[in-house]
Amino acid sequence: MNIDTIFILLFGLTALSTFFIALKKCKSHEGRVGKPYKVCELYGSFLWMDHIVLAPFWVIISFGTIILNDSLLFLLILSTFWLIRSIGETIYWFLQQFHPRPGNEPEKFWINKLAPGQGVWFLNQLFWQCVSVLTLISTVYLFSLWL
Repeated sequence: MNIDTIFILLFGLTALSTFFIALKKCKSHEGRVGKPYKVCELYGSFLWMDHIVLAPFWVIISFGTIILNDSLLFLLILSTFWLIRSIGETIYWFLQQFHPRPGNEPEKFWINKLAPGQGVWFLNQLFWQCVSVLTLISTVYLFSLWL
């Protein structure tokens, strides 16, 4: 087994194990909107409920690309996923800025110290826009390699 396959296998197994934690948290109502473990953010899960959908997706992708023996396809899917996810996050933070009662108060974020109040929305939008640009470039590049 090469290093690529080991990484993809660990990625899939971690998604699977944290999926069961997410199920337990959501069933007990304590985690429906609670923040999951930091590792879950690698899968695009910012809430436990996100992970109930995204973890099985990553398990299927991980084991599917292992079966196909195509680690480049895994990277392409990962990059494409983060392209779409980051565009969604950019839109989310843009809309939060204008919502009369935002779900995320600016004071909750550590970046509030850098840019108090409304600056939180701008910094989050810019961060996710940077992720969008990087993942768009990597998606195009990986797609050209995969062809």
